[in-house]
Amino acid sequence: MKIRLRGNSIRYRLDKADVELLENTGKVESITHIGAGTLHFCLRGKDISDPIIKMEHDGVHLLLPLPRLASWYAPDQVGFELILPNADGSEVTILVEKDFKCLTDRNEDESQAFDNPMAGKNC
Repeated sequence: MKIRLRGNSIRYRLDKADVELLENTGKVESITHIGAGTLHFCLRGKDISDPIIKMEHDGVHLLLPLPRLASWYAPDQVGFELILPNADGSEVTILVEKDFKCLTDRNEDESQAFDNPMAGKNC
């Protein structure tokens, strides 16, 4: 799972293995070790009506309604956006997307990335 933070937004990009894990177990996570601590990001499917994001001592936990995830698993669905309120009255924007192969070589392992729909097209 790739995670990008920018201002009050978090973008999650899941590859094929991440999507399969989320669909089969209801959970996918990424843990980064920093010094003596860890930074933890977790996406979890739950039987809830509205998405919830919460900050816990070690990281960020995003809980997503099962029906929203079920529709996103379809091959033609790229991603979805959520705008969630914070306790201070501000908002956080969440993007959850499938991770596509880059159109140019970036010397990265993209073996689990989804085929880019723009590949082979004249842009």
